[in-house]
Amino acid sequence: MGNADGLERRSKFPIWKVVGFLVILFIAFVVFRMATMEADVNLVMTYQVPEGVSLESVGNALSNNQWAVAVDGRVVTSGSDTKVQPTASTTKMILALAVMEKKPFEKGSDGETIMITKEMYDKYAWYIANNGSNTKVEVGEEISERDALISVMLASSNNMADSLAIWAFGSIEEYQEYATEMLNRLGVSNTTIGTVDASGYDESTTSTPEDLAVIGYYVMKNPVLAEIVGLKSATVPVAGEISNTNKLLGQLGIVGVKTGYIGEPSGYCIISGYLEGEHIMTVSLLGSATRERSFNGNLAVVEDLQEVLKSVLLISKGEEVGYYRGWWLEKVPITAAEDFSEINYKGASSSAEILVNALEMKVEGKSYKIELSVPDFSRKPSLLQRFLHVFGWEVR
Repeated sequence: MGNADGLERRSKFPIWKVVGFLVILFIAFVVFRMATMEADVNLVMTYQVPEGVSLESVGNALSNNQWAVAVDGRVVTSGSDTKVQPTASTTKMILALAVMEKKPFEKGSDGETIMITKEMYDKYAWYIANNGSNTKVEVGEEISERDALISVMLASSNNMADSLAIWAFGSIEEYQEYATEMLNRLGVSNTTIGTVDASGYDESTTSTPEDLAVIGYYVMKNPVLAEIVGLKSATVPVAGEISNTNKLLGQLGIVGVKTGYIGEPSGYCIISGYLEGEHIMTVSLLGSATRERSFNGNLAVVEDLQEVLKSVLLISKGEEVGYYRGWWLEKVPITAAEDFSEINYKGASSSAEILVNALEMKVEGKSYKIELSVPDFSRKPSLLQRFLHVFGWEVR
């Protein structure tokens, strides 16, 4: 009888202990899940850079297809004729860039002083005898580096171009080596620097419309050279007042860069440059039959370009560019706090990315940051939201 009573007592295990244990286990699980569940805010960007304008209409009216357009040194469109040809005096853009690398000076300064030697004077006499463009010099004359560059870029002085090369580099051959290496660094690959002169008078210096449009950009990018090529006239020692051969200055906003002509091998050449906002636009046209056709053809390309390639509104103030979202959070819109305008064309390398408080846009390697507006919101879920989320319920 005693054994039976003991067995009965052991079989009556307290059920409340089981229930209590399970409750504690459940609470521990809920607390653990609430404490460890992810509460990150997801960022979703909805903005896409609009497709850029087509440049197919640029230059269509030209019968001469030896032209190219560069935006900030990147060729964006060109004519069908991209052959290599003598560059004539547009070569002087290369000389000017090389001299400014070798003997740099700041805008507002005159640079170093150059004394005209007998060798330099002989260059002047040779170009006079051979009907090459020139500026008068005298042995022993002192001319500033800036005035020498003015003579080269405005009057297209062949003798001063050679003189600058000899002064800065020691010889035409050494200049040729330096200029070739410089162009390689700049990514200009279809231009050959001749060893006869630095002026372009000889046919051995050759290039393409694309390369010259890029070279024109680098001239315009240099503050000293940009100021020089924008002068309509200037006065230099001995030679006196000289005029710029580029008669496009002031038309359609053109502020540079260089003309060239050595007869039939080159035809009439012109590289022009203008500004579109902060962008440098350069247009090259080679091989025209007359100077008038050269100027008119270049203007026609510039006019076409300005019709289609201009700053446009890419983002409007208040425009939604993305939103924040969480499992406990309603959509929180992110909007632009300002307008943003920029040129944009088909083929441009464009992208956008939302940073902490700005939209970073990249267009052809240039970065821009547009301020964003984001309403205040709780980035963390409440305890109730966490508790309900344990069971798969979401309360926003």
